Amino acid sequence: MSKRPHIIYIMSDEHRGQAMSHTGDPNLSTPALDRLAREGVSFEQAYANCPVCTPSRGTIFSGRHAHSGPVSSFYDAYTAAAPSTATILKEYGYRTAYFGKWHCGIVKSENPSHLVDIPNRGGYNRTPERHRAGFDDWYAYECINEHFATYYYKNREITPRPLEGYSSDALTDLVVEYLQNYDGEEPLFLVVSYNPPHFPFEVPEKWKRFNEYELDVRPNFSEKPIMRERLALYYAMIENLDWNIGRIEDTVQQTPAFKDNTLSVYFSDHGEFIGSHGWEGRKELPHEESVRIPAVFHWPQQIPARGNINGMFSLVDLLPTTLGLLNIPTPSYCQGYDYTEHLVNGDDPERPSEVLLEMCGNPRHSLDFYDWRAVLTQKWKYTFYETGAEELFDLEEDPYELENCADTYPEVRQEMKNLLLEKLRETREPFFDVIMQYGVKPEWPDIDVRKVSATD
Repeated sequence: MSKRPHIIYIMSDEHRGQAMSHTGDPNLSTPALDRLAREGVSFEQAYANCPVCTPSRGTIFSGRHAHSGPVSSFYDAYTAAAPSTATILKEYGYRTAYFGKWHCGIVKSENPSHLVDIPNRGGYNRTPERHRAGFDDWYAYECINEHFATYYYKNREITPRPLEGYSSDALTDLVVEYLQNYDGEEPLFLVVSYNPPHFPFEVPEKWKRFNEYELDVRPNFSEKPIMRERLALYYAMIENLDWNIGRIEDTVQQTPAFKDNTLSVYFSDHGEFIGSHGWEGRKELPHEESVRIPAVFHWPQQIPARGNINGMFSLVDLLPTTLGLLNIPTPSYCQGYDYTEHLVNGDDPERPSEVLLEMCGNPRHSLDFYDWRAVLTQKWKYTFYETGAEELFDLEEDPYELENCADTYPEVRQEMKNLLLEKLRETREPFFDVIMQYGVKPEWPDIDVRKVSATD
């Protein structure tokens, strides 16, 4: 048995934290995740600091907020010389491996010429070696949102290999085989990154068990037939994902090198509205469906079994917490908090009471994609948008964020605004602190050309 534990990060894309049976969703069943939570811990409130793929993934592996980290926009790549979870753990003897969706190394010239003319294969799908954050073994792709037509690049190969069948099932096959055959002397840090439940909402037929008209939807849900159809598929994708997570964890327990010597962490890069507030196929906004994520820690005999726990964990805390659990010093440049004390001993009076949220480097697919900064406490969530607009929600009284009370509680709004400015200064915010204090609101409203004709 390795002196240090093996580590497996299991990451999904767009799995909102409310959508598991152990966190209270009445519709779906997630027995594998429920077991990990029951035998370990699951944060009731965990957050993606920047709820869009690329910057969020940069935060995960750097321990820094997107606006001051190695990945600051949607069409960005992990800065070549930047340290990462992988490079740090390699200094302590770890072998590192990455499987699945990376989406943190977009370089537009790196779409291989022999793929350009293949239908539905377009995209910047080969990550250059220098933008892989130091991982040794590479079985990954950049960004392919086609669950039945996914492929991956192995190590330094330039010709992709197909993932036959449904991507979650095929990727798990690869991971299981790798674990079963791992014979390295080094402890292993392995990341498996699933694309589902990211849109498009599709799943093998055998998983389509939900009747969309019988779903128990959230009070802020938009009652449209298409929304219910997609929500039913979203749930089916999560149940398939849960089954595959169970396959990985069964392999861990059945493989002597890994049994009882593996720290497993499940999380998502951000959530998904999937009908709430009228959105679907979207994140990028500070509402709970977008920023809330799963965060489940499982390490037999090291993390006591406590199930759902409180705390304000966020993805910027993942790197320092992982290092803390291993008794490895956290680098001074990390901006997150080490939750080891809270995980292992059941409480930590020093843990943060607020979370910094942001949208940094928005993809700007349309006019309603805003950059913003926000701060969250147990009770209040305050957001300042790049337009100068402000929102304040009382999460205790209004957990579904149906009423913006920024004008109702001006003193609270100012208090939260000051707290946000303080957090931005702490994290070396380069611009939003300026517009929050000195900005000039736009003089005219925007014209959204998608919604008007040239003759209007």
